[in-house]
Amino acid sequence: MSALASSEELKNDDLRVVVHRKPACRIELEVHATPVMVQKARKAAIKVINKEVTTPGFRKGKAPEETIERKFSAQIAKELHKQLADLAYVEAQKLAKIPLLNQNSSISFDVKKESEEGIDLLFVFETEPKVPTADPKKFQAKPVQRPEVGDIQVDEAILQMRFFYAQWKVVEDRPIQDGDYIMIDLETIDGEQSQKVFNQVRFEVSKARMATWMKELVSGAKSGDVLEGISRPEENASEEEKKQFEPKKVRLTISKVEEAILPELDDEFAKKVGASDVTGMRDSIRQILEARAEEKVQDDLREQINDFLIEEYMFDLPRSLIETEKKHRMDNMVRDPKFKATWDKASQEERKNIETKVEREADQAVRLFYLSRQIVRDLNLPITHQEVENEAVKTLRSFGAQNTDQIPKEMFALALSKIILFKAQSYILEHQVASNN
Repeated sequence: MSALASSEELKNDDLRVVVHRKPACRIELEVHATPVMVQKARKAAIKVINKEVTTPGFRKGKAPEETIERKFSAQIAKELHKQLADLAYVEAQKLAKIPLLNQNSSISFDVKKESEEGIDLLFVFETEPKVPTADPKKFQAKPVQRPEVGDIQVDEAILQMRFFYAQWKVVEDRPIQDGDYIMIDLETIDGEQSQKVFNQVRFEVSKARMATWMKELVSGAKSGDVLEGISRPEENASEEEKKQFEPKKVRLTISKVEEAILPELDDEFAKKVGASDVTGMRDSIRQILEARAEEKVQDDLREQINDFLIEEYMFDLPRSLIETEKKHRMDNMVRDPKFKATWDKASQEERKNIETKVEREADQAVRLFYLSRQIVRDLNLPITHQEVENEAVKTLRSFGAQNTDQIPKEMFALALSKIILFKAQSYILEHQVASNN
């Protein structure tokens, strides 16, 4: 959403300024410098040129102004514009008082008109967004379904642990049957074109863990077979899921068939995974699953807060910030070999769709940063250096860094943004809980 453009005029004895506030936090300053200011800039320009040029009979910077003006008029005219731009911008900002977006912001200027009445210049730059004050009371959380944690979930977690320690026996002398594990490649086929979906992915051949259409396709097949079929939704899928499911012609290549020999579920296995016995292992796993379930609830609630802030409070953002965030995200994505392969094969329209999605996400990320920072400022929520440093170290380690003694500035800035958002979300959640009690 872009703000409406507006203009205002300001002036003093030396200049007249017309401030144009454009969409995307873009500012245009039309500045008319009077002959008095132009003369100040000319004198400054002559001094600069005097120090740069060599004049016979004089040391650098000591030649008379009249001599410099006569001999170096072209250089003076060029330098005059620079000196006038510096002088005019400073004086114009004394009237306008419009802050630059940040220390790295660029200011462009252009000389529009020169006459005996003075010189007209145009300055263009980005300013800080006007961030609205969010009202946490407006947030109303929607019910969040907590993941179920019971014996079934604990048993599944233990099964996955046993698979980690499983021994695998290759099957070559019989057709595939229930309980086998197959390593497959899967591609979708559209005419002469094919697209890889899975590459060397292991599936358990069972009703519980394999789509019905795939189980029917591979049943009775052998290692090395190449099969073709049509994917389809499950019979018990909802009507909405069936509408969204797009049947596709597929080619499935079976590269390996295996049987899994799982370790016995006994105290010896429990000790292998760090527990005293099977009962202790189950209790420990249940606690971990309970913690993950609660984390999932909190993550869903925080995502609701993000959506609330983005939808409820619209304001203009500087274009350069969105472009910078978009480029950062695209650069990170391209470093992923899988995405890079997809990007290289993508059509121009597909690339455009990806970029549009990334730009939307970049816009939302920048918007959330400003809104959460405003909440933290308005409510004076405390943020310590130690909190930010801990988050930066945590992020570095998640990237595989071994040495976290030196934290790059970029990583520290990222950690600060995370903490700011977390603090704002936490306040809104606490307010929500308090208002419901």
